[in-house]
Amino acid sequence: MARKGKIKKATKGLFNRFFGFENGIDITNEVAVLHRRNVVIKNITFISNLFYSTILVIFALTSNKQADWLFPAIFFPFTFFLNEVIKRLIYNDRHDKTKQEIGMYLLAVYAFISVILLYARFFHDQAFETAIYILIYYAIVVISLYQSKSLIMWSSGGMLAAITIIHFTWTYNIVEEYRGLEIFEFLKKFIQDQRFYDLLLRTVLFVIFVIVIFAIVSIGHYMQEQRRSELIKRREIQADFTNIVSDLFQVVLSSKNPFLDQQHALLVQKMSLHLANLYGVLEEEQTKIEEYSTIHLRTDEIEDLVNPKDEKEVDFSVLQEKTNLGTQIAKRLQLAQKTEDIARAHIEGAASDAFVFQMQQIQPELNSQIILLVDLYVTMRSSKTYKRAYPDHVVIELFTTQFNAYFEYQLLDRFLRFKTEFQTMYDDF
Repeated sequence: MARKGKIKKATKGLFNRFFGFENGIDITNEVAVLHRRNVVIKNITFISNLFYSTILVIFALTSNKQADWLFPAIFFPFTFFLNEVIKRLIYNDRHDKTKQEIGMYLLAVYAFISVILLYARFFHDQAFETAIYILIYYAIVVISLYQSKSLIMWSSGGMLAAITIIHFTWTYNIVEEYRGLEIFEFLKKFIQDQRFYDLLLRTVLFVIFVIVIFAIVSIGHYMQEQRRSELIKRREIQADFTNIVSDLFQVVLSSKNPFLDQQHALLVQKMSLHLANLYGVLEEEQTKIEEYSTIHLRTDEIEDLVNPKDEKEVDFSVLQEKTNLGTQIAKRLQLAQKTEDIARAHIEGAASDAFVFQMQQIQPELNSQIILLVDLYVTMRSSKTYKRAYPDHVVIELFTTQFNAYFEYQLLDRFLRFKTEFQTMYDDF
């Protein structure tokens, strides 16, 4: 199964390399899209011509007629020369729109002339004439891959004129048979000829086929333009969104430095996990607490989003990932700021009822309360610019008499029951 998967992957990769239209192409870049289409259609046409050449050689070998070698003698040099010209044209300057457009029209001519030369060899052979004639329709389908309405109209009109001339001169030999007749006399006799109805049927079928192809190309072109337009708008919105997010994070993270004490954060993480375990928090939620408690230390991961150093476009998935990370960092910094505000307010005697209510509205979830409780304990035990380090029994007293308004009763009760363990963890860290 593994080998089969590798073969499938390799086959898909090979196909995308030679025939994939969206092989790493920016569809908003018209020249890049046209270049890729030139490459793909050149590959298709080249392979088709190799197939045509093989058919001509096989028939030349089996017919034992020297005249049949004339077609391979013309076809091989024609295929090689025109393929090299187109290859140099579309590869030498991939960003030149004019050269890519010339390459597009040359490829159309290349495809049609190849089919006409092949038809010239087999038009008199009833066993193969119809099959080879179908290749004219195949050439139009190949050219329709450009999704260009003007190219389809131009090439279809030219092809209709070409096959009409072919029918009059080769298929039915009408020119030779009615030579010398006046136009009205010719029309009078030709309309009564069975070949007229056959030619009319072929022409009508060709026109109907072209109309269908044109409709398909028009729909495809419209959808492509809509997709391209939407992608351009999306990128513009993404650029604006990136700027807004960048400005927002710059404001939020401007005061991050006081909260980036790694030792403080790791201690809070360790004690938070212990409290969560004592409180019976699910293992999945404990993992979230472990990550969230120190997520603000990862500000360097969004530094290029906050302070972009170049104009390189950020991939949307990367932008989304970094935005989500930045949001979590901002929330964690908000929680750290809440800890500082509570500590300052109670030390300075400014913890009014309105202040307590305001603090209660900020991240009231259980996980946040666990981190806040431990962070507040570590903060009160530590020395800060606005306060001295408080001993354990004083901090516990504050939790009992003043800080209890910020936490669920059961959570605070569990913390106080095991206060000795937390004191030991702090002292030993």
